[in-house]
Amino acid sequence: MRIQFLGGVETVTGTKYLIEANGSRVLRDFGLFQGRRQMSREINEAMPDELDTIEAVVLSHAHIDHSGTIPMLAKHGYQGPIYTTRVTRDLCGIMLRDAAHIQEQDAAYLNQKTNRKGAEPVTPLYTTEDAEAALTLFKGTGYETITVASGIEVSFIEAGHILGSAMNVFTLREGGKEVRLGVAVDLGRRGLPLVRNPELMQDIDLLVLESTYGDREHGEVAGADDQLCQVVEETINKGGKVLIPSFALERAQEIIFHLASLQHAGRLPRIPVYVDSPMADKITQVFSDNAQYMNDEFHRLRAKIGEVMRPDWVTFTSSVNDSKALTQSKDPAIVIAASGMCEYGRILHHLKHGIENPANTVVIVGFQAAHTLGRRLVEGEREVKIFGDMFQRKADVKVLDAFSAHADYHELLAYVEAVKPRRVCLAHGETSQREALAERLRAANLVEDVLLPETNAYVELG
Repeated sequence: MRIQFLGGVETVTGTKYLIEANGSRVLRDFGLFQGRRQMSREINEAMPDELDTIEAVVLSHAHIDHSGTIPMLAKHGYQGPIYTTRVTRDLCGIMLRDAAHIQEQDAAYLNQKTNRKGAEPVTPLYTTEDAEAALTLFKGTGYETITVASGIEVSFIEAGHILGSAMNVFTLREGGKEVRLGVAVDLGRRGLPLVRNPELMQDIDLLVLESTYGDREHGEVAGADDQLCQVVEETINKGGKVLIPSFALERAQEIIFHLASLQHAGRLPRIPVYVDSPMADKITQVFSDNAQYMNDEFHRLRAKIGEVMRPDWVTFTSSVNDSKALTQSKDPAIVIAASGMCEYGRILHHLKHGIENPANTVVIVGFQAAHTLGRRLVEGEREVKIFGDMFQRKADVKVLDAFSAHADYHELLAYVEAVKPRRVCLAHGETSQREALAERLRAANLVEDVLLPETNAYVELG
């Protein structure tokens, strides 16, 4: 019995684990690595050894860094089941089709750009056909326990990260022995505005724990309204736009919720709000259709104001022409657009037209991975490249840390203390964050051992 860390160990993208017991092999997540183009391509093309022997995939949630290379499995012949919650299944129908479309568009653009130079044609990592093939393999489940292979039983428990997200407890049986492996990647925070609080695991031998914010403290979740209200008021008073690079999944819907709360409380007037993302439009509908999975705070606000996710004062811009008109407009407004790390999508057009306007504010509401445009903005670079051209950053940049859907180090330590695993294995974190969390865990003497595996390393579970 063992787990192999195929990806997402010394970084926060490309999560992939292989779990083996009783002769069975099961993948937990198969996520897209995001970073420098050539390195990303090589990592994302790598397949597990003996793919034909893998019996099942267990998917935690729909974020692309956890689900985004599942179409590669289908492309290489995998035909087994992909188990996940029903909401995640529905969200992946949107996310994976969109990811395939981006791959195809990206390849077409690069080929058009380099054809004159006689370069080798670029092929997409995977196609829409591959994504469609993968989606036929999804098996939706509830927050329950199921058997996925001989000797491997999996429990789906609330992660409190995004809608439909699950942590997993793998009960492994082999040769009369039983081991319980908990995977808390991604672990959410208590008190987030839409999703329910993360649940506690029980009787865990080895806990695989994220370390995204292993050395950082967030603002209080309750402070998100205050942070957002302040930056919107300041920007609108200057006559500028609030540009919010946002993940289309969860973060865009959270921002809508906070704006609805602020307007209901009389703290903000009805400012024009645009969600400039066709994918966010579709995902928001999934949220509306699955209100039964929302927390009490959501239901209290809905009882007071009616429609929360798609209020009449929010405009969802689907067409390219509407998006272009919005980028050209000089009127004060709030614009929420993907992608969350400013690497692709319509946010790049808004930044191109708005980054040099000192009246505007770019509001960062999520984690920014190394080497992304979002990270460069957070780090205060005064000159940034957008669509190959350099721009002077004159717009203000604000980081609202209360919006994180990942636990900070206080919350991670509290979770370990409550679960009481024998050992902890740290993953999903940049090196500095992972090492800092390991030191804190050891100093607190909460577990027998803290492990920091390298990529492709095995950890025995006997």
